[in-house]
Amino acid sequence: MVSKRTAWSVLAASVLAAGASVWIMAAPATTGGAEKPPAWEAPKEASEVKNPVPADAQSVAAGKVVYTQQCVACHGTTGKGDGPAAIALKTKPGDLSDPKMWQQTDGALFWKVSEGRESMPVYKKILSDAQRWNVVNYTRTFAKKPA
Repeated sequence: MVSKRTAWSVLAASVLAAGASVWIMAAPATTGGAEKPPAWEAPKEASEVKNPVPADAQSVAAGKVVYTQQCVACHGTTGKGDGPAAIALKTKPGDLSDPKMWQQTDGALFWKVSEGRESMPVYKKILSDAQRWNVVNYTRTFAKKPA
């Protein structure tokens, strides 16, 4: 008999949203719910990369489309990490609505979206550079910028 701790060794679900496929890969789930994500630091070189895409209405709207297709299942509609697939993940998706998100550069966020980790896909294999920068611009709308 398989224990509850190992019942979800791998979750592979294809979610169709607006005609696009999204793959969600989950690590083993724990019986106590999702763990707080460990610190995730982008390399210094990645953090120093400047966003070449202006965070204008067009970019934010394009980022919302991609986010809705690729990210909402785990991060949720408001970026709190409470999407419907988040419950099956060992590590809780990051809260993109936390004002601490502003402590990270656009380059760091772009690197994280590009490289992924654990159950988060490597989006540089799925999305273009422009799409990933648009997602960065859109996710900035979730958290209030500190004064």
